Amino acid sequence: MAEPAQLPSSRIPTIPAIQRTNVILVAITAAILGFFDSMPAAYGCLLGGAVVIANLWILSLMGSMILAAAGAGVSGTMAKFGVLAIPLKMLIVVGLVYLLFTRTHIDGLGFGLGVLTQMTAAIIETGRASRRSSS
Repeated sequence: MAEPAQLPSSRIPTIPAIQRTNVILVAITAAILGFFDSMPAAYGCLLGGAVVIANLWILSLMGSMILAAAGAGVSGTMAKFGVLAIPLKMLIVVGLVYLLFTRTHIDGLGFGLGVLTQMTAAIIETGRASRRSSS
């Protein structure tokens, strides 16, 4: 049987590269919102960006811990924790965002644009990594 084709590792963007690009995009987007819309929209953007940046950082930390535990041959309780940890983290993040929206006045458009910067950063970094590997 033929082995599945694998992408060279240089074609895969790194988490730190995505995070750096995301920080830049959040700052630019917040500045544009502050200038053209309102300061609450800019603050919402900063908050949305901070949430997704922290979420990806925690996710990468948890992923590396789960992989380290799997590499060490840990099984049983730790394996079950690894399977449940990531969905539980997401539930906690969604709950905290819900509490933020219900307890404070956050500009939803600004927050949404701040959250979308992460997807944009991932697309940008994927394009950069792909271009880098082809040259």
